[in-house]
Amino acid sequence: MKKFSWVVALAVFLCLIGGQTFAQEKVIKWKLQDQYASGAWPPQFLTKPLMEWVHKATNGRLQITRYEPGALASVGDTFDALKRGAFDLSFLYPGFYVGVMPEGNIDQGLPWAWTDAKAQTISMFQFGFYDLMRKVYAKHNLHYLVHFPMGDIYHIGTIKPVSKLDDLKGLKIRAVGIYADYVKTLGVSPVSIPYDELYMALKMGTIDGYFASAGALVSNKLGEVIRHFLLPTTSNINCIWAVNMNSWNALPKDIRDLLDLDAPKVAVYFAQMYSGHVENSVAESIKKYGVQFHTLSEADQAKALNAAIPIWDSAGAKTPECKQAVEIVKQTNRYLGRMK
Repeated sequence: MKKFSWVVALAVFLCLIGGQTFAQEKVIKWKLQDQYASGAWPPQFLTKPLMEWVHKATNGRLQITRYEPGALASVGDTFDALKRGAFDLSFLYPGFYVGVMPEGNIDQGLPWAWTDAKAQTISMFQFGFYDLMRKVYAKHNLHYLVHFPMGDIYHIGTIKPVSKLDDLKGLKIRAVGIYADYVKTLGVSPVSIPYDELYMALKMGTIDGYFASAGALVSNKLGEVIRHFLLPTTSNINCIWAVNMNSWNALPKDIRDLLDLDAPKVAVYFAQMYSGHVENSVAESIKKYGVQFHTLSEADQAKALNAAIPIWDSAGAKTPECKQAVEIVKQTNRYLGRMK
């Protein structure tokens, strides 16, 4: 009888171990709706590489399928659809949903706030911006997983010669969100059009220029339709991965721990790889398209920063978290000696 009991106990134990192993190795399938179409730079340099890393890092236990913008929810509804759980994950540009989450104004990168990846990374991990955004997004049933600190990212490209701030006056520039407010202070008329329509809008003269990455000069062939590009970087724009909180909490703890520990670092790596692409694009656009690059004088740079700070303060006045986020940005710039 004792022998039989041991056999039964052993069988039960093996079943439990087997069941636990099966649970650990179960394949979890997530849906990701992107906010950028496949032809744009984010899917190519950020979204797809990070997806591949997740697949490898989890030994295939977490598999992500990417969907084009609008495939699972309209582009304008992406943020709310993610909150509702229409899909598990999204690559987001925070400037697109500031109406429902004003902290996105600061999360996207304020004008002249993060003029390189170093400044953004210091804000994120040295002065607490990353942890603050996690708390903010959690209020919207979202887990703030990674950010991409891409250096040398947000510039003004134009079809007309622009080498100083005064040259911008009267131009129609594609700018969205808080950047639309900012360019108004420079005498610019902001125009809101989808990113994918930039090429034709520039070619047809619907707009005179745009805010976007220098990488798009080659990857999106914008170098074919513009002739001038203004330096230095106006801001290091931030894009993120946000996860529906219910999907996040349903993950096994070891996968959550892995992603929380390593995914933010890997995102920084891919963002820096993209920064290299941007520099290469500058060189290629000069050779291939004859794009001329113009650097603002130190006086104009100081003037541009002074024009931006009231925009920062206005964004910071919307919520206590906005105020805290703006103070982190200022703290970072004071630490780097870029403002008093």
